[in-house]
Amino acid sequence: MQTPLQLLIVAALTAGLQAQSVAESARIEYTVSLPAPSTQMVEVSMRIPTVGSETLRLALPVWRPGKYVVLDPAGTLREVRAVDDAGQPLPVRKLAKSVWQLCTHGASEVTVHYRIYANSLGDRTRHVDDTHAFLSGSSVFLYVEGWRARPLRVRIEAPESWRITSGLEVDPQDARALLAADYDVLVDSPIEIGEHQVWEFEACGAVHQIAIWGEVEADIPQLKTDLAAIVETQHAIFGSLPYQRYVFLIHVGADAGGGTEHLNSTIMQTSRAALEEAGRYDDFLSLASHEFFHTWNVKQLRPAGISPYNYLRENYTPLLWVSEGTTTYYQRLVLARAGLVPPSNFLSTVASSITSYRKRPGRLVQSLEESSFDAWIKFNRSTPDDQNSTVSFYRKGALVNLLLDLRLRRMSGNQISLDTAMRQLFERFPLGGVGFTSADLQQLLEELSGTSFETFFAEYVRGVAPLDFDEELASVGLELIFKASDGSKLLGPPPLRADLGVRLDGNRIKALLADGPAWDAGLMAGDELVAVAGRRLVAGGLDEHLEGRRPGESIRLNFFRRDQLCELEVELGGVPDGSWQVRRLDTVTEAQKQAYAAWMGQPW
Repeated sequence: MQTPLQLLIVAALTAGLQAQSVAESARIEYTVSLPAPSTQMVEVSMRIPTVGSETLRLALPVWRPGKYVVLDPAGTLREVRAVDDAGQPLPVRKLAKSVWQLCTHGASEVTVHYRIYANSLGDRTRHVDDTHAFLSGSSVFLYVEGWRARPLRVRIEAPESWRITSGLEVDPQDARALLAADYDVLVDSPIEIGEHQVWEFEACGAVHQIAIWGEVEADIPQLKTDLAAIVETQHAIFGSLPYQRYVFLIHVGADAGGGTEHLNSTIMQTSRAALEEAGRYDDFLSLASHEFFHTWNVKQLRPAGISPYNYLRENYTPLLWVSEGTTTYYQRLVLARAGLVPPSNFLSTVASSITSYRKRPGRLVQSLEESSFDAWIKFNRSTPDDQNSTVSFYRKGALVNLLLDLRLRRMSGNQISLDTAMRQLFERFPLGGVGFTSADLQQLLEELSGTSFETFFAEYVRGVAPLDFDEELASVGLELIFKASDGSKLLGPPPLRADLGVRLDGNRIKALLADGPAWDAGLMAGDELVAVAGRRLVAGGLDEHLEGRRPGESIRLNFFRRDQLCELEVELGGVPDGSWQVRRLDTVTEAQKQAYAAWMGQPW
């Protein structure tokens, strides 16, 4: 006779087995086959328990998380067909560019077959060759509309010698299969299959994996140490890790660059030099720091508008300046705090961003919120007018975050900071909710500081007021100066050099600045300059023709507009001859030194 405790244990085990059985019966299962990798074709089968549905609508996302632009990967999908549990064909009809409808004819189970051409490495969506397959779920796996919450299983059929690495968990019953709690997890967990190498390290009590595809002679022990330092430094900001295992996927190639964040992994692409040469290594660490910071900021903490994801259209939000700009601000600051680069490295990045921001006419046209909201139609779709009409929610966003951080520290005597605000946001807006709003962020900052941030947001976030750095930098013992091209350092107005206000591609005008003389004179993007002041213009030689001339001088330009030879007299304008730099003040107080140390995580 069983005791009450034994009966409870049996009941619990029975309930667990029943729940598992129900979950498995509802589970959608994919099989990914790579019968001929050199053809770059992926064959996918999708087994769907229909549970009595007469029709099913299948869809493929039109974008991928982490890149705010419509990519339409369905353009590479072909031969969509379906069969019932007896192998009989079922009708499939395409309803829209990324949506198909199939009639089940009452079948208890259907299987959908399709093929995908995988030759998109640079956008980090899908790529197959004779050494690997990289699959980002949003460009590979169809989903059933209304059933995104169902559990999923992915079986990989690839050369036996190929490894499988992903943030997804391995099926305990099959080492070549992966499990996902739902479609959103699958989409945010890219899969690397192939001849890559894998290493592990522990940090903050969690396992971290490094998987590298491509030939490279990296210092793996040093890489482990440095990535661990990034993990620990960012963990100190947020207070906890939102994962038990994390995967750093790395693609190495001559023209590789960029990265994409995912739930408990990232895919980063880099050159060999960035992993082999000391002078380039900090660029890779900066990329890793950026993508890893997203583990909290945007993978967990999401702004309203992109939570939950709508995969079939743009997901608008005015807060990408937080999702991306805050992340950009921290990426090299974290490296400095971790001791991986000197503080001067971070300050040089700040100065470079200020120089770029002040040279861009679009800073007076587009606000940060507008830049964020219009990312889908502007940021990733370049035009000759970009410089005049837009700002980057990455770069200007990072500068506004710098001002926020230093202002919070100055107003509180270093008792609160942007670190405090980010941790509070992370704790107050967990994944699965509706996401935070601009009002939520402003309210939190005001709650933490006890003062109004209305003017700050009105001018710097919703408006286009020029950013003022002097007071905030001075609070940590720094100042902004202009370094002229002759090496002199100035606090006053910078010297000017003669300029046309054009950007050339060879001899052809790629873009014109709206505050430049060429714009006012009537030159256009697409015009081909052939002579300056009566002398032939050789590609890349415009600066030589302008050297020694002064702003205000007139100069004769000859150019082709389409096939017509034209001539114009242009009065040269002037642009600052040098760049802005951030340096230490000559005289600082003990309070400024302490504020600097608290901010930078390094002594003055």
